Amino acid sequence: MSTSPKVTVLMAVFNGAPFLREAIQSILSQTFTDFEFLIINDGSTDSSLSIVNSYADPRIKLVNNDTNKGLIASLNIGITLSSGEFVARMDCDDISLPERLSKQIEFLDSHPECSMVAVKCRFINAAGEECGVWNDDSNFASYDEIVQRLPRTNCIAHPGIMIRSGTLSTYRYDPRQLNSEDYDLWLRLVADGHRIEKLDEYLLKYRLSTLSVTYKSNMRHPDLKNLRTKGIFCLNRIKGGKLNIFTLKVLCSSFKDLYYFLGKLVLGLLTKWVAGFGRALGGMLPFRNRSNLFFFFPFCHIGGAERVHADIVNCFAAEHPWLFFCKWSPRPGVLRADFDKAARTFNLSLLLKYTYPLSAGFMAGFINRHPNGVVFGCNTLFFYKMLPYLSKNIRAVDLLHAFGGGAEEFSLPVVHHLDKRVVITAQTRNDLTTQYNAKGIDSAMCKRIELIENRVTIPTVYPGKPAAEKLNILFVGRNSEEKRVHIVGRVAALCLNRGIPVMATMVGADLIGGVAGSDRPFCNFTGEVTDPRLLRELYERAHLLLLTSSREGFPMVIMEAMAEGVVPIATNVGGISRHLKTGVNGWLIENSPVEAIIVEAMFAQIEKMSKDRDQLMSMSRSAYHYARDNFGGERFCGRYRSIILDQNDSSRNSNA
Repeated sequence: MSTSPKVTVLMAVFNGAPFLREAIQSILSQTFTDFEFLIINDGSTDSSLSIVNSYADPRIKLVNNDTNKGLIASLNIGITLSSGEFVARMDCDDISLPERLSKQIEFLDSHPECSMVAVKCRFINAAGEECGVWNDDSNFASYDEIVQRLPRTNCIAHPGIMIRSGTLSTYRYDPRQLNSEDYDLWLRLVADGHRIEKLDEYLLKYRLSTLSVTYKSNMRHPDLKNLRTKGIFCLNRIKGGKLNIFTLKVLCSSFKDLYYFLGKLVLGLLTKWVAGFGRALGGMLPFRNRSNLFFFFPFCHIGGAERVHADIVNCFAAEHPWLFFCKWSPRPGVLRADFDKAARTFNLSLLLKYTYPLSAGFMAGFINRHPNGVVFGCNTLFFYKMLPYLSKNIRAVDLLHAFGGGAEEFSLPVVHHLDKRVVITAQTRNDLTTQYNAKGIDSAMCKRIELIENRVTIPTVYPGKPAAEKLNILFVGRNSEEKRVHIVGRVAALCLNRGIPVMATMVGADLIGGVAGSDRPFCNFTGEVTDPRLLRELYERAHLLLLTSSREGFPMVIMEAMAEGVVPIATNVGGISRHLKTGVNGWLIENSPVEAIIVEAMFAQIEKMSKDRDQLMSMSRSAYHYARDNFGGERFCGRYRSIILDQNDSSRNSNA
């Protein structure tokens, strides 16, 4: 009987002490136990060696390099020493979920045609908090998808792979592919016909840390790193006479990368010249904005974010600032009137869209004529494109509603131009801090992040709820991908099909198109409601609010609903859990990747509320009282005025 383990878990360590215990423990806690844990200590000068030696588990096999040989050399040493049928990679700052090894082994045993299997990963920060996913990893899982994506870029998390040891011994890691040894290996495997699969499960927590090799290498022109990796791969294939369709795809992608890289250089120079010309023109305009305040928002139609923007602008109605809408609003509605009352508004969507970068320079040139000027923006790319051309004396502030909508990425290159960043949830502040750490942004920028929660109007007394056989379920929002309106339709249909009496009212434009045809008869679609009084009446009649979003900050609709005693049932995303307490003032539902689980969980809570009306009324009162105590927003305008006007600066304050 063979004494060789089924798996060798291979991990190289160089000064990995901060997270090493978590990484080791995650392997030792695997449900599958027939493995050797081969740890290569690559000349660490911190406490890494003593941490490894503190474990008495016989499965750990420690190898010490006399000097620091680097990751590739250490991994190749480990490949030579490994004795398992499979080799599983692991990094010293990541965390493997308990069933990772067992599920990968089960897959490889049942799929002999597959040489390697990966798992999906979720990002965690230094504190171990989840902070997003790697889109290329999440979106490309099957063999066909991986083969499609690899010629362009890597889509496999290295510390989450398991590979047949014979295959890895044959290929090993190429010492020339520094910081890209994993991507190069995937390319060579696929080019030679090896099948790579990925389990459609998140079984690895991948840490974003300034200490990681990936982080350090990505700080040095990641585009060039990708180009270099593919160039070496293609050159080796050509020299070896191993040209095939896959290699040609990688070669074509390399030429595209080179073209775009050179194009970006040329375009960058041209953009600076055109924007500079625009700035000179803008500086010659013969008029001024007496308020010194410039707001930039994308839209003026009905929406939670837009209502927040209107509230902010109204805090400065006395100054009558200038407000620019940077995108076309299909349904301006009553909110445009609210903006017009407080500010001088301009809709420059077409001009800004089709004359960039001239428009960015022009607008910056005009604003620079105001020595104490302040710019405030949210959710608009134009605002961030304009920032580099503003003078240093112009104060710049932005608002980020939620992490994951894209603004946190396209604003990243200009965060050092922002004097303050406002977020509406503590979770978004944590996510920004993690992002800054992962991208090498100066930690001083974290001190510029300010938390200001939104506000709503709160009734002076608890409004009560109508006694009715049917529960009135309310959805208020727009038909966008992250809102997942179709789930609301499925929940409503399930309730009525299972004999739970409900009336599902859906408020918003074009919502009917987001609900499956078979579910529409179970829903009442009101269309967009722009009259605040009518919307309040809908809240007053509602018992439950459904929120099915895949991502959020902290939505206004929950605040508005709770203020009227409506009990929210919401997916646990963004900052919702900060305010919603399950069984007390609402119900939190796990944001499962399987929508059927969300539907069943929401149905279960609706069924509970339908059968226990006393608990429903108790939670309704709790929702109202929580809103009254937390969402009244007495400090809302004061906080925004302090941050935007920088009222600690007497020169700015005197010109406000």
